[in-house]
Amino acid sequence: MGQRRGPAVLLLALGHLAGLLAAGPACADAYRGLSDCVLKLGDSMATYEEEEGIELQGLHRVCRYWDEFHTCALTALWECQKEAAAVWETLRRESRKNRFQGSLFDLCSPSMAQSSAWTHVPNVSILSIPLIVTWVNL
Repeated sequence: MGQRRGPAVLLLALGHLAGLLAAGPACADAYRGLSDCVLKLGDSMATYEEEEGIELQGLHRVCRYWDEFHTCALTALWECQKEAAAVWETLRRESRKNRFQGSLFDLCSPSMAQSSAWTHVPNVSILSIPLIVTWVNL
């Protein structure tokens, strides 16, 4: 039963996000953009093949895909930040409750990244990327 709870919570949260996005005119295309990000993450993960004995490099690659997903999702949801942040936080909390070993939230968290000698880019910096891209294109 516990294994079925995770996908159910994810579907519920994504359904809630879809309702929020459909409710506001500023969020009209955000759902499509977010789904494109999810598909891109899935494509990246599907083409990934872990080689024997290179577990740490594999983790770096998977976390790079996860980071690319975050950047893509933040860009897609730029105009719906409040609603998206609430749903994202719900997903993060639920993933921790489920104690699913190998959760990307945990594997690619800043504390895990620091232990692997990665640098952590603050969320504010990531959030400013779409703004900078828009400004450059003007």
